[in-house]
Amino acid sequence: MSDSATATDDRPGTEVAAPPTTPRGARRRRRAGYVTALFFLLVVLLLGAVVVLIGQGSIAIPIGEVLRILTGQGADSEINQTIVMDARLPKVVAGLLAGSALAVGGVQMQTLFRNPLADPFVLGVSSGAILGASIVILGTSGVGWLAGLGVVSQLGVTGAAVAGAGAVLLIALGIARRVGDPIVVLVVGVMLGYLAGAFVDMLVYYTDPDRLAALTTFTRGSVRNVTWNELEVIAVSCAVVLGLSVYLAQPLNALLLGEKYASSLGVNVRRIHFLSLASVAVLSGIITAYCGAIGFVGLAAPHLARGLLRTADHRLVLPASALIGAVIVLVAELIAGGNGLTSTSLPLNSVTAVVGAPVILWVLLSGRARRQVR
Repeated sequence: MSDSATATDDRPGTEVAAPPTTPRGARRRRRAGYVTALFFLLVVLLLGAVVVLIGQGSIAIPIGEVLRILTGQGADSEINQTIVMDARLPKVVAGLLAGSALAVGGVQMQTLFRNPLADPFVLGVSSGAILGASIVILGTSGVGWLAGLGVVSQLGVTGAAVAGAGAVLLIALGIARRVGDPIVVLVVGVMLGYLAGAFVDMLVYYTDPDRLAALTTFTRGSVRNVTWNELEVIAVSCAVVLGLSVYLAQPLNALLLGEKYASSLGVNVRRIHFLSLASVAVLSGIITAYCGAIGFVGLAAPHLARGLLRTADHRLVLPASALIGAVIVLVAELIAGGNGLTSTSLPLNSVTAVVGAPVILWVLLSGRARRQVR
């Protein structure tokens, strides 16, 4: 019986309305309630991580005072105001944006390449950024032919990292536009990554060992050195990726069923491929240049989102992945030592790997998880 149908009782001419719900309608409402509760929980976790991380450090700041400062009510101590607004808040915002954008980029890459182990760094752009930074960090102290690279140090570490990422980006996108096959682009990206890594190894071999510590810090990822000026660049690049993901949600849903099916629905598959690859590649280069190579977030967050939501619908998976990615980075930074004001801290990548590696193993062992991106 449909929702609009009516039923009659034993008395003639008396009609009784049918129950307003059906099993399918009840399931839909339960499903909507579950999704709403999940997103609410993720937002609460994210806000809690932001407040706790800002309060952590060599100078502990009470949660209540952190909330008063963030809401513009002022602080009991001018020192606390300065620490929160100038030393800790830009790093927390950078971690939030980087985690969100890397997770959204991971969703796009896994759908485009139909590979559950794809992430934003598969195009080799991050390796190009590391190569550029390595030239500046290691080249100024080199011997022989390496000493000639010192002139590049005028760009600075960040400038050289952006330049290296841009060089690899142009090559990868040029091949993507010419070939149009995402699998070929994936292979080219992996090869470019290995090539950049080989050059980094040669730089390491010829450089002064005392310089290696600075390079190690860069490659392991950190948001602790981000300033407000640098945050403006990060915010713009992340906003572009997150905004573009809203436009790409429906076409990516169509691509889940194959490129031919998506084309039959009027989706310009080649254009969607290029937009996704371009946005994620730019993002990878910027994040690596300013925050180092933050691994595993783009791999783990999409699968956690699909597992919690029990769907591959990008209209839900993309925002959920963004929230989960932000929570992962902030919690990892909290565990690693927070805002950098403490005397010792762990590399951010070491902590994100603790979350990411088990998720990747689950993907490899779970046929259901693998089918979600096919």
